[in-house]
This record gives sequence, C-alpha cells and structure tokens, in this order.
Amino acid sequence: MTYSIILRDPEKNHFGIAVATKHLAVGARVPFLETGVGAIATQSSTNPYLGLQALAAMSSGESIEFALKGVIAADDDPNSRQLHGLDANGNFWAWTGTNTKNWAGHLGAKNVSVAGNFLAGPEVLEACMESLRFSTDRSLESRLLQALFAGEEAGGDIRGRQSAALVTIRSQPFPWCNLRVDDNADPLVELTRLFEEFKKPYYQDFISLTKA
Repeated sequence: MTYSIILRDPEKNHFGIAVATKHLAVGARVPFLETGVGAIATQSSTNPYLGLQALAAMSSGESIEFALKGVIAADDDPNSRQLHGLDANGNFWAWTGTNTKNWAGHLGAKNVSVAGNFLAGPEVLEACMESLRFSTDRSLESRLLQALFAGEEAGGDIRGRQSAALVTIRSQPFPWCNLRVDDNADPLVELTRLFEEFKKPYYQDFISLTKA
C-alpha cells in the first residue's frame, strides 16, 4: 500500500523519510526516526512496534541488520510485513515478506533505502533512486520530496493516491521537518505546498528558536 524513501545526510548524520500511499494518514504509522541512531519505515501490513523495537535495539548497539532481523523473527506475521532502514553509518537493510502485495520489493545503497508494495513495478523504486542520485546539491527535504514525485511519475501505488508524509530529524530528539497530508486527492501537491510554507522565514525562525 506504500512506497517510502529513507535518506541520510552523510556529512551531518541527519535522517529523513518520505512516504506516499493510497491509504489514510500514512505518516501516523510508517516513519520512525531517532537522532544519531537511524531511520526505519514499517509498511505493508503495518506494525508500528517493529519501527520502535528496531530503533531501540540499534540505540543499544545492535547493527541494523541484526536489529531488523530480530524484530521480524519475533513478529507474529513476518511474511505480511515490509521493513527497511538506515543506521548512523549509512548502512541499510530491508525485508519484504512473501505475502506483501505485488509488485513489492526494495532497493538500497549507502545512505539510501527505498521500498514499496502495491506498486506499478520495480521501476517505481528505480525512479526514486535515480532522482536521489541527481539531487545531491539540494536539501534533505527537497531530495525526498522530489524522489516521491519521481516514484509517482513511474506509476506509484497502483490503487491511487490519498496520503503522504515528509519527516526529517537533525540533532534534536524530535523532528526538524514533520509534514503530513492525511487525506487528499493529490497528496504530493499538497505536501509540496506545505513544504513551501515550511521554508518561509517565519517558520524557520520559529523552529530554530526551539532549544533544550
């Protein structure tokens, strides 16, 4: 029901997740990020506990592969899950269960992981990856949003569009950018509008003043 993109800034160790789907409020259940630790997306038959448990294991020192394999092994329906993520070194690991709806799969490279199900085909994820390769001069948020559009243009979710989210985290224990479109006929266009508002000086000043 979803395609998601996880990206790490290797210079600053910032993380971001962008996700789109034909389902209500995808941003409420798919993206999980922890400062200095990593980012996880849990989707298909979504189990949010997998994201929470995987980040907790990584925070305690487990590798991303060991952490994600561990939570999948302990799950009651692993073959209906899709789970992928990045750690603080840019390593990725992903799982696509055999019962996820076709087309389903994942791709990854250093500092980037993409995965999806109910997709038009592998070209959706390939388009996301290609977009990221040619957008390295842009902000983390801009790159993620652009990659979402690339995936949609390649076919996206075969059932249509409904919700999307864009979340990034920097040094604070809470998101820097946290934008959600929960129910919209054209969620990526609405997400773009929100992102343009997010970039305006009044809001940047507001979030820059937030300190411990």
